[in-house]
Amino acid sequence: MSFEEIAGLLAAACWATGSYLFSRIDAPATALNLGKNVFAGTLLVLSLPFVGSGLAAWQGATTTDYTFLILSGIVGILIGDSAYFRSIQILGPRRALVLTTLTPPVSALIGWFWLAEVLEAGQILGMTVTLVGVFVVIRDQRLASDRGKFREGKVVDGILLGVLAALCQASGIALSKVVMMSSLGALEVSAVRISTAVIGGLIFAAGVGQLKSWTAPIKDWKIAPKLLIASFIGTYLGIWLSHVSVDAISLAVATTQMSMTPVFMVLIVAVALRQKMALLAFGGVMLAVAGVALLMMPQLATRLIHQTFGG
Repeated sequence: MSFEEIAGLLAAACWATGSYLFSRIDAPATALNLGKNVFAGTLLVLSLPFVGSGLAAWQGATTTDYTFLILSGIVGILIGDSAYFRSIQILGPRRALVLTTLTPPVSALIGWFWLAEVLEAGQILGMTVTLVGVFVVIRDQRLASDRGKFREGKVVDGILLGVLAALCQASGIALSKVVMMSSLGALEVSAVRISTAVIGGLIFAAGVGQLKSWTAPIKDWKIAPKLLIASFIGTYLGIWLSHVSVDAISLAVATTQMSMTPVFMVLIVAVALRQKMALLAFGGVMLAVAGVALLMMPQLATRLIHQTFGG
């Protein structure tokens, strides 16, 4: 199994860690999103000369490729991540991440209709087992105190924002995959998407007269170090790894790997808050891990289906 084939799992671990750290920062969701994009975008651009694909890749990209990446950055990161950050402030990272399990089925539909990606029976079984395991994990009510105490809101708003975030993220990553199939690599795509979100965020902030307040966390030395660490783990590494995964395997399989974020989140919360994990949650973790194993070994999963149902 190659690094690229498990990059989605590593991205999920990074996002879970970053989400927990972001939820502990007292700042508006829009300011958090802009701040993490600025920090992560800077790191991605600085990485290009050292581990990028070179000038030829940029020259080979078409106007359509850049248009798709700009749309991907606006929809998936600028809008999607802003909605997600507000959702985790209202619901807490564990429960907000539950809504991200909508991303794999939406991605599967997009991959099927747009990218002509066909899933094997074994992969569908692996996706199903994984997502069932994730749902079981988040039933652990002992870990309900994972929400930060800042900027509370209506639960229904948090749910709607979480659903919007999942839809935007699925659409954004699909647009990215189209470009990676054509020209640019994972690092370049990540850099363009984040840079687009930074520019779009600054323009929007200026337009609504919030530029000063939304950029304040970047200049606040009590917040900026926390924001930088969370951005490095959750955004810089997370988005890069996610694109490595999407570039190597099908959209549905990659996003199912990334849906393991709540599982990692529960483990982080259990350790960080020193709370015991319920037996049901532990069983969910094991089920999700088994689902990922089946997902990564579709031939085995298909054989199990044939042995169980015949044919």
